[in-house]
Amino acid sequence: MKKSIIFLLFVALSVTAFSQVKVRPGVRLGLNLSSVSNIDHADAKIGPNAAIFANIRFANFYALQPEATYSNQGAKDAIRYYNYGNSFDPGYYYYSEDLSIHYLGVALANKFYIVPNVGVHLIVGPAIDVKVADNLDDDSIIPVDFSLFGGVGYEFPFGLGIEARYKQGLLDIRDDFYDNYDEDNDDFWSSDSVLNGSIQFGVYYKFDF
Repeated sequence: MKKSIIFLLFVALSVTAFSQVKVRPGVRLGLNLSSVSNIDHADAKIGPNAAIFANIRFANFYALQPEATYSNQGAKDAIRYYNYGNSFDPGYYYYSEDLSIHYLGVALANKFYIVPNVGVHLIVGPAIDVKVADNLDDDSIIPVDFSLFGGVGYEFPFGLGIEARYKQGLLDIRDDFYDNYDEDNDDFWSSDSVLNGSIQFGVYYKFDF
């Protein structure tokens, strides 16, 4: 009898809890300010980011948000090719090339609403990005990047929100096969690990069906 009562209470609590879970799909559009690590002459580049997501609100203070994302990352002046002079071409000069990588990915954002009934929230989570294109002539950029992100946002009661995130890549984006293969002494190929890093600004809207 006691086991039956406990089981019924558990079922009732579970039904009550899940009945309070609210799922709202949404879209996000924004801009990246991205660069790469360990390249002193690299400058930040601006690129777009976008996402579609499902915001699953489990409690007043917490929501889980799976996301399907697009992000354009890289850096300006990331790759420099140097000529130090030789008998055929005695002059010293270099020319530079920007790095632009287009990613499609998935992310799992955890949103913590730190003040009850106020839209301020903290964001943290992991992401996996798959390279779909870049501006280099070879396959010198690895096809997959793993990253962690964190940030802060504010959400209005009618579903519109703004947020800022910092996204840090965890893998060296260079393919080892191309490690300074042409002996041009370029910093991009000869430096320590070159990691993606991006400050992401976004505006989103959650639909309420």
